[in-house]
Formats: sequence, C-alpha cells, structure tokens
Amino acid sequence: MADSLQRGEERQRRLVADVAHELRTPLANLRGYLEALKDGVIEPDPELFASLHEEAVLQQRIVNDLQDLALAEAGTLAYHRTVIDMAEVLETTRAAHHAVAESAGVQLVTATPGPAQVHADPDRLRQVLGNLVTNAIRATSAGGSVTLSSAVDGTAVVVRVADTGTGIAPESLPYVFDRFWRADSARGRRTGGSGLGLSIARQIVTDHGGTITVASQLGVGTTFTITLPALRP
Repeated sequence: MADSLQRGEERQRRLVADVAHELRTPLANLRGYLEALKDGVIEPDPELFASLHEEAVLQQRIVNDLQDLALAEAGTLAYHRTVIDMAEVLETTRAAHHAVAESAGVQLVTATPGPAQVHADPDRLRQVLGNLVTNAIRATSAGGSVTLSSAVDGTAVVVRVADTGTGIAPESLPYVFDRFWRADSARGRRTGGSGLGLSIARQIVTDHGGTITVASQLGVGTTFTITLPALRP
C-alpha cells in the first residue's frame, strides 16, 4: 500500500510539472501581448485578435484533454457501452476526416472485410481513432495514404491505423504514449496538438480491456494496432 501511494504521488508530481512546463510559455506570450495592447505599444488589429483567440482555444484544448486524462487514470471517466461493429465505427471516422485528408492530398481509406463486434463506448472509441487519424494525416505527405482496417482474430478484434508518413525514430517509440510527447520536437501545439491524445487513447483502450501498440519505420510509415475483446454472437 505504501508503494502504491508513493507511485501515485510521484505520478501526480510529474503531471503537475508537465502541465506547468507546457502552459508556462504560451500563457506568458498571451500576457505579453495583452499588456502591450493595454499600454499602447502595439496597435490592435483583426489579425492579432484572431491569433490571440486561437492561442486561447489551444490552451482550452490542453485543459480539456488533461481533464479527460485525469478522469481516465482515476478510473472515473464515464463510459456508455453498447454492442458496436468496428467496421461501422471506422467508416464513420473516415467520413469525419475525409475533408481534412483530401485538403492535405492524403488518401484516407478503410479495409473492413466483415463485421467485427465489440462491447464498447462508440464515442470514446471514435475519440481514440480520431486522434490516431489526425496524427497520421499530419505525418503523411501529399500523395500518401492512411488506411483504417479491422478484422476478427480468434477472440479479439484487431484495428489498425496505418500511414505512409515520415515514421518515428526507434529511440522515440518507447515514449509515444507519454504525456506531451510529440514525434517532431520542433512541432508545437499549433500543428502538433496538445500532446495528450495518445496518453488518453491508451487509457481508454485499456479501460475497454484492450491494448494499443505502435510500430514504425522512418521514411516508410507508422501503424497503431488496437486489440479489443471480440463479442461473439
């Protein structure tokens, strides 16, 4: 029990340190611009206000993701489970991200040979898949592709999100699901998300009795594999 409490306290300290590190610079930038506006150092214009608003929205996204992660890690994230077909969930995800993929010149396709039923929360699984697809599209150059597939393998449903993007360096793979990790250290929140999506995805999949893993090769692409308990007729 003492060890468990100590680990919990250590996780909490790391989370607080991570959050402070992640929010310090953007909040300082916001304050600097607002003080400059107040003092008349810079002139207000629509472009500046749009930029400040966008930054505020990004910070709100981080806070929302942190709330989801905290609830998930505490085991109190709400799930509304029902019988769903992962093939249908994948098609819904593809349709939701089709426009973004098309504008990036990336082909987004599904490969679902048949029904693959699980007992799960469809909204939470779409949240997981949406994060994976968004990351995959960002990592894939025009002319590449992102493939969503599902299949039944014995007592499990295996879902894959595979891209033909830049790939992840081997030394980075162990840290992919860590909080605030990003494949490109130069990629900020504006283009790389909050850095919490994969941590949340792993927790949601774990709460469904499944696993999520990643395999990648630089210059070839990345594949995330989700394994969930299959629902037998």
